Amino acid sequence: MSERLEQLADLVRERSGIVLHGPHRINSLRAALAKLDPPLDAAAALSAARDPGTGEAFVAALLEAVAVHETFFFRQREDLDAIDWRVLHANARAAGSEQVRVWVAGCSTGEEAWTLAILASEALGAGPPLAVLATDLSAAALGRAERGRYRGRSVHPVEAPLRERYFDPDGAKLCVGEPLRRLVTFRRHNLVTDEPPVGQFDLVLCRNVLIYFDPPTVERVVGRLEGALAPGGMLLLGAADRLCRLPSAWGAARSRRRPAPAVSARPPVPARSAERSASRGWRGRRDDEAPAAASAIEDAMATALVAANAGRLEDAIAATEQVLDADPLDADAHFVGGVAHLGRGDASSAAESLRRALYVDPAFALAAFQLGRAYDALDDEPAARRAYQQALRTLAPGHDRQQRLAADVDLADVAAACGARLADLSPERGAAR
Repeated sequence: MSERLEQLADLVRERSGIVLHGPHRINSLRAALAKLDPPLDAAAALSAARDPGTGEAFVAALLEAVAVHETFFFRQREDLDAIDWRVLHANARAAGSEQVRVWVAGCSTGEEAWTLAILASEALGAGPPLAVLATDLSAAALGRAERGRYRGRSVHPVEAPLRERYFDPDGAKLCVGEPLRRLVTFRRHNLVTDEPPVGQFDLVLCRNVLIYFDPPTVERVVGRLEGALAPGGMLLLGAADRLCRLPSAWGAARSRRRPAPAVSARPPVPARSAERSASRGWRGRRDDEAPAAASAIEDAMATALVAANAGRLEDAIAATEQVLDADPLDADAHFVGGVAHLGRGDASSAAESLRRALYVDPAFALAAFQLGRAYDALDDEPAARRAYQQALRTLAPGHDRQQRLAADVDLADVAAACGARLADLSPERGAAR
């Protein structure tokens, strides 16, 4: 049974790029087979998937059962607020187009596409010069997206004035209004096997999709997304998707990206909240630490975070060194320095910094995750496996400190990224390769 499931996972990976190897994902595949009508065992499913006449339709149905379409309006709002619609419109007009063209790749049930239409309308006025193409592999998800009827957690983040302007009441649900419907088109598209849509786009979004792919597929898909950008266009990946890119890809992304900011090109680093600044992290301020010295450390740490998030990695490293001169046991400084070293392509220095962060705090799951990425870049698969396993063991979604450090990254997505890498690094997969 297990061997047949692995073969079926290989076939799904070949057709869609979605990685279903590893114990957790194999269990998801087994559960998906039970959802089919009629339910199938692995052998029957493999036979159906290989059928030259109906295999493609069967794999599509299987992917419908496997897929998790969990999204909501205004998800990861900070990234969306980074979109400057007026600049995008000016760039489009300079290129001879009156419309801002947007491609939402992997749109799931449509909340993100409608969110962009709302934001563009707010920025550019009613009936904005906007054309959104939203694509997904799932026909069922696209059907829900086109119906545009939502309730509960999905629409909870939508503020009351926006609900009144852009939605019509429909019983217990909210229905997307006609002004938005004129701006968005939905279409089926496979990111792995299909060529990008025709034309160039001023904005391309692909969020919370790449976590399901293996690293070579991630880089191939990102290359296609970048290739679909118009000059001056912007590529926006989700926080979890940025985590799934191999460290070596950051430098390449910076060299390939268009003049507008590509959020995908920046490694995420922790936010130093006011609460953490006041408490000196989880350890508390030492009794012998003078207030002035503590303030200097906090200032240097804040400088490091701002520099790292702006892509000024050398400045970030210099600032963390100031912190560590004063307090060699500051795990956060070791972590930020490690992420910055990783971003500039120095995997050896990154691994050293991240190991020190874990020496100070063995439960620092985010440091373990980034250490796995450093070992990935060093082609040390056993060490990378150990680091990702440590991250999964210590990554507690309910842990306040980890949640604060994660900033805009969902800890569940970090776990998914760890799982994806462990599946690709498993000894069995290595032997198969």
